[in-house]
Amino acid sequence: MAGEKIEVIDDGLGGELPKPPPAPQTGFGRFTVGLSIIGTMLIIIMAIAVNTDVLGRNLFNHPVAGVTEFLGLAIVAVVFLQMANTAREGRHINNDLIIAAVAQINPRLAKLFYALFELIAAALFALVVWFVWPNFVDNYNGGYFKGTTGYIEIPLWPFTGIVVIGAAAASIQHLLLTVRDLRAALEK
Repeated sequence: MAGEKIEVIDDGLGGELPKPPPAPQTGFGRFTVGLSIIGTMLIIIMAIAVNTDVLGRNLFNHPVAGVTEFLGLAIVAVVFLQMANTAREGRHINNDLIIAAVAQINPRLAKLFYALFELIAAALFALVVWFVWPNFVDNYNGGYFKGTTGYIEIPLWPFTGIVVIGAAAASIQHLLLTVRDLRAALEK
């Protein structure tokens, strides 16, 4: 939030690093951390797949089948897996120059604006769930895949399922942040 000083810790090498966020104190917070960890593991799998594909192309003139298709699906999955925890930790990129000016004049009004922004974010993620859910059901029931039949077939339902779960978690997280900001705005 605007005006908040970033706490730092010694990096052991004479420099400073931002202090990590506190450990989650709720089951839902631990759930968002778990989703984020899965997203990080997926990034590692993507890196291994890309490097294996590059080595296959350059050393054996034979790329790994399905890497391009997998990466297209996995990038979206990573974003949605890590969205809720990024919001929980307050690590989204934002530009709050105007709100910072408002906070100098009326901090309570600035908190109300933050609550409104969080509520809008919650609604937008709920809309993602609303519109992607039917696609997930169709992908699951229809056995849809990305790739070439008989050669490489990557099922779509796990990835659309991840989008639904991640968007639902992000929506809930933003509702929790809305409540936090409303309480801060209304306290005396």
